[in-house]
Order: sequence, then structure tokens, then C-alpha cells
Amino acid sequence: MSSGVQTDQECVSKFNELKLGRKYTAIFYKMNDTNTQIVVEKTLPAGTPFSEILTGFPPKECRYVVVDYGYNEEGANKNRICFVVWCPDTAPIKGKMLYTSSKDSLRKALVGIQVEIQGTDASEVQESEFLAKCTKI
Repeated sequence: MSSGVQTDQECVSKFNELKLGRKYTAIFYKMNDTNTQIVVEKTLPAGTPFSEILTGFPPKECRYVVVDYGYNEEGANKNRICFVVWCPDTAPIKGKMLYTSSKDSLRKALVGIQVEIQGTDASEVQESEFLAKCTKI
């Protein structure tokens, strides 16, 4: 089910800068004030430590986050582009429903996502979870 929420074009252009130019480590997306459009909230520059990404997840609000996750597997450095749907248990139900029903519009616009992670509490977005999901591919 789609919510009718649109994706701002800047969302796609920032994603392409992450994907093609490795300009960012993470991009945080949120709904605008009228809940009619998904917009870029902030970006974290390339090389930002994972611990700093975690501080960007608000404890009582939903977000979408794209992370260019780098890891080492069998002696080789690899990167995966991860899409996180952050809907914490403490967020208002209306917000969780809106973010869940609007996810596909953003997800389809961001071509090249390799891993999807759904987080409802901090334990589900720890680095160990990213590593586990990325090495399953």
C-alpha cells in the first residue's frame, strides 16, 4: 500500500553522490513538515565512523537512512549500500504507519541498494547487524 508521499529529487541526487562518488558515508531522510514529501535531513561525509552514524537515529522519530557500509571479508575490503527503515517502538503509531507505507516510493527511487535493514530499537542497527546482513549476500 502506498501513502502518496512523494520523493524529493534531492534525495536521488544525494544518493547518486554517495553511490557513484563515495562522497558520503550516510544520508538521513525524513518527511517534510506537512508529511507530503520525503526530503534529505542531513548527510555525513565519507569516512565518518559508524558510531557517529548511530547517534543520528532519533530515539522517538522515524527515519530512512542510507549507509555506505565498508567492511573486510576474507582479507578483502568491500562496501555495500544499506537502506535502513528506522521506526523505533517509541515513535508515534501514525508516524510508523506513514514511514512504513511510504518506504517503497523512496526505495524504488534509489537504484542500487544492496541490503535492507529494519530497525525498531538500537540493537537492530548496531554494526554487528550490518556486518551480518552484508556478509549473507
